[in-house]
Amino acid sequence: MTWRNRNLYLIGLPGAGKSAIGRELSELLRRYRYSFVDLDIETERLAGQPIPEIFAKHGEARFRDLETQALLNVSTTNGSHYIIATGGGVMMKPLNRSIIRGSGIPIWIDVTVRDAAKNVLGDILRGKDRPLFRAASADELKEKLRILLEERRPYYEQATLHFVTRSVRGDERTPPELAKELLTALDKMSLHVALKPPHRTLLAHSALGDYPILVGSGIACRELSQTILDAGYTKAIVITDNNVDSLHGKELITKLQKEIRKQCDLYKIVIDAGEAKKSQETLGTILERLHEIDANRRSTLIVSFGGGVITDIAGFAASLYHRGLPLVHIPTTLLAQADAAIGGKTGIDMFGAKNLIGTFYPPRQILVDPLYLKTLPKRELHAGLAEVFKYALIGSADLWQSLAKSVRRLIRGVDTSYEEIIYSSIIEKLRYVEADEFERKQGIRELLNFGHTFGHALESASNYALLHGEAVLLGMRGAAWLSMKNKYIDEAAWIEIESVLGRIPIKGEIIFSVEDAVRMFKKDKKGSNRVILLRKIGEAFVDEISDAAVRETLEYLFTLA
Repeated sequence: MTWRNRNLYLIGLPGAGKSAIGRELSELLRRYRYSFVDLDIETERLAGQPIPEIFAKHGEARFRDLETQALLNVSTTNGSHYIIATGGGVMMKPLNRSIIRGSGIPIWIDVTVRDAAKNVLGDILRGKDRPLFRAASADELKEKLRILLEERRPYYEQATLHFVTRSVRGDERTPPELAKELLTALDKMSLHVALKPPHRTLLAHSALGDYPILVGSGIACRELSQTILDAGYTKAIVITDNNVDSLHGKELITKLQKEIRKQCDLYKIVIDAGEAKKSQETLGTILERLHEIDANRRSTLIVSFGGGVITDIAGFAASLYHRGLPLVHIPTTLLAQADAAIGGKTGIDMFGAKNLIGTFYPPRQILVDPLYLKTLPKRELHAGLAEVFKYALIGSADLWQSLAKSVRRLIRGVDTSYEEIIYSSIIEKLRYVEADEFERKQGIRELLNFGHTFGHALESASNYALLHGEAVLLGMRGAAWLSMKNKYIDEAAWIEIESVLGRIPIKGEIIFSVEDAVRMFKKDKKGSNRVILLRKIGEAFVDEISDAAVRETLEYLFTLA
């Protein structure tokens, strides 16, 4: 795989000449649609003030947060590619390293401390304000740069390409000369280095701590091992079910052991698959195993590895044990990748109701690897499409049009388009979650329940013979029908929705009565008859419906089975 479809990130000490080399390199690569970006300038544009003012008014921590956001903004190429001169400290932050690994090639521009000091001093004399080196003498400047190099060297050494600017003879070369040499080095690298799979990064904002969501095929083990090594965890406990374990468990553990070597002990907790196992009894078993392994907050990482049942119950266990263990989700089903793992909800089923007991507990990271969908049974894949189409119906008419055109291809099986629809679904879900993380604002995050109130009733009444996604799909069709019946949407919109959703197969049987479904509707955790209906495709709202409307809608759904 060539480097020419990736961003190029120039990393290294302040004064390494990253900006000068980057500008010259962008000229050489203009025909390949590369352009130059100075990350410091992008950070200033984002902040609306110069970097010295950011440091003076808000401190270095705020600057580093803004720098990460600027890095995220430029990491998405959209058909173009960038040569990005980064700040000297950008590689110190694990999230930044992940963004760079996922979207491009890190290149260490390696200069001597003496040359870096000379360049920094020249910048200062020309009037450029460098807050980290303000009021430093020449000797102090060298010493500060020497200390910075020792701190940052382990991260600079992770670069895909190590480019040394000094020649064997010790003569100085100009930025144009260095850019041409770097271009040659990149081509040589492509002959010997197998580039790692790319991923895209989304940052989920949470009151309990922001966390990254990485989306890319083939990334799960690589990024999990990097997280373990970055944080220095000495124990990692993978919680999964017997189905996922038989397909992927051995491979995950083997690859992790190879990557982390002896630096972390790996454990597995395997539970039986199925919604019926998302229970108090299973939770107790998991907590008991955590105690036996001697899990603790400082050195133990919990990894949920499976579908929505696993992300829910493993997340719940992590939130409870020692009042909260670090958690990473690796969702393996379409439903979990597009929905269940996103947003910080955890829980178990109790008293015959879905997710009645649970917490809000954001993970440290979510690794969405669509390659796991290759082994997903068709029925599970089709069930997961319900959540994808839900986001389109409640909030994005454009996404709906795109999905509606693709529904036949999506039903046929996994292809490259799945990564894109998962990414789009996550973006949509984050809009609602970040606006109302703890479901305290009336009706905002509640809109994500479109199809779920009716769906949960059907799922519970079927004793989980219906998969969650199948039940939600029926619930969405019922909610769309009720929206039409109440004249919120016109008949043409309902026919369009029904013609698309009706193509998605439902294998589970409805072998219960309308009375059973009505009874489970009343037991649903959301209380009164609040349901989500549509005003139009792409716009949803909360409505309070009568008992008669509940029964009538459920009766209609029975005609679809």
